[in-house]
Amino acid sequence: MRNKNTKRTVGLVASVAVPLAVLLFVVAEHSGWIDHWRGLDEVQQVADRFDLSYAPDASRPVYPEDAEWKPTIALIRKYSKVKLRTDKQPQTIARFKATLSTNETPAGFEWSSPSTPFGVLYRRWPQNSGVNIPLDDFAVVGTIGDLQNWIAQSRADFHFLINDVLLGILAIAFGYWVWRMDRDIPGAASAIAGNLQPGAGRPDKPPSGIPRGVNE
Repeated sequence: MRNKNTKRTVGLVASVAVPLAVLLFVVAEHSGWIDHWRGLDEVQQVADRFDLSYAPDASRPVYPEDAEWKPTIALIRKYSKVKLRTDKQPQTIARFKATLSTNETPAGFEWSSPSTPFGVLYRRWPQNSGVNIPLDDFAVVGTIGDLQNWIAQSRADFHFLINDVLLGILAIAFGYWVWRMDRDIPGAASAIAGNLQPGAGRPDKPPSGIPRGVNE
């Protein structure tokens, strides 16, 4: 009986927990909570700022004390083909001059070419930069188009990890537990059947109405 109850419990959890986990993940993903938790909303602010060339806050650099710094530098380290130096600490993430841009003032629209490069500088920029920055003090890590693509790729990778891998493993684990319960039940049934064999657990008193010794 205990095995049957355990099986029912595991089956109920498997049928409810996995769909519920998928639902909660979808809601958290579409509400933006996961992006906020992972810092991607702050990286998106950087990408949107780097897309601008004329607005007051256009292309403002990112510094280590900024909230956007940690998730942005982590995204660069993960997706950029350019490896950052290990003997120097990055101090600025900045966009270079746009290769092509336009500004439609009456419509409030501006556009910068996605091929505009941005980089990591190993010095505080624009302070203490001098006339020219030495080549070993900065690295072009990608374009502003790449940064938007990295954000989308990070979302897709996390979705795959949670929705496809972890939830898939969870479903397999619940299925395995149910299989174990199915496998254990025959053993329990055999033990119960053994107690019901002739002579096993024979009552001391015969059924009412039948004198002892009759048909023995």
